[in-house]
Amino acid sequence: MTDQSTIDKRFHFLFESQDLIAISTPERIRKHVNKSYCNFFGKNESELVGTCFVDDFPDEKKEFYSEFIKQMSPENPSICTVQKTGEPGNERWIYWTENGIYDNSGQLVEILSVGRDRHEIITTKSQKEDISNLLVAYRDAIDSNIICSITDKRGVINYVNKQFCEVSKYTAEELIGKSHNIINSGYHPKEFFTEMWQTISNGNMWHGEIRNVAKDGSYYWVKTVIIPVKDSSKKITSYLSLRVLITERKQIEEERIKYLSSLEDLIYMVSHELRKPITNCMGILDLMQQSIPKEEELKHMVNYMMESAKELEHYSSKMNDYLQNNKNRNSKTPLTRNK
Repeated sequence: MTDQSTIDKRFHFLFESQDLIAISTPERIRKHVNKSYCNFFGKNESELVGTCFVDDFPDEKKEFYSEFIKQMSPENPSICTVQKTGEPGNERWIYWTENGIYDNSGQLVEILSVGRDRHEIITTKSQKEDISNLLVAYRDAIDSNIICSITDKRGVINYVNKQFCEVSKYTAEELIGKSHNIINSGYHPKEFFTEMWQTISNGNMWHGEIRNVAKDGSYYWVKTVIIPVKDSSKKITSYLSLRVLITERKQIEEERIKYLSSLEDLIYMVSHELRKPITNCMGILDLMQQSIPKEEELKHMVNYMMESAKELEHYSSKMNDYLQNNKNRNSKTPLTRNK
């Protein structure tokens, strides 16, 4: 059910489990839910993502649950409760484990909710350890494979993960409080980002490929998705950006474009430059067959053919250089490689 481009494939089993799984923002807004979660609430993913999970509880329990979540801390990231959950007439007692995911500065960045029917629960120490291990694995998977940042509504960065810092070569302290202009390479026109902001400010998800510049001046390409995060009243509170590196793929694409351009040059050389001296020589031979030239005419014809032969040798040398250069380039960059 959830977008696997944002969840490490190693943890695909977590979202395919029978447990009710949801990942939410610190504001309790759901970002990802699994199939079991959707089936339990009788809704599809689009109806749940972007909504506040506290709204699923009876009115008399909402305030309790909001205060209950506040008990989480970096020292006590996992808390548990049993709540009657579900649509009226189809309610069940669900054992909920709420797991806070914190960054290195102790800031809460996500909440991993795991729900299980109380009658199916065996609360053993090993199960609690499993959930804790899954939580750590999920955080490490995000930090190792996804470049992640969160900004406020104005685009000011208030969170970056470890991978963002490693790729951009900036520290978190250098990035937080700044906008993403700090990594703007100047490659994209102003209209590119205007369209992006129009999309996300209207509450829609934006996808695209962006060339950024790191602190050391090196360029890197990322495939990006920006998700508007909304509160319970559907108002945008922040933007979550998830990126994966595609620099190698873009380099291969650029090499392919260069290759095709040089191939066009070769075709032009064969069809125009090489044809000219050959046509000249054939024309002289045709004249000589028609009549025997006088001595002076013969000298001119021979000189003309020699000039044409030199042109032919020159263009042949250019073609050999071209073929050798492309052979060397292809040996370094496999243009047919799929990424």
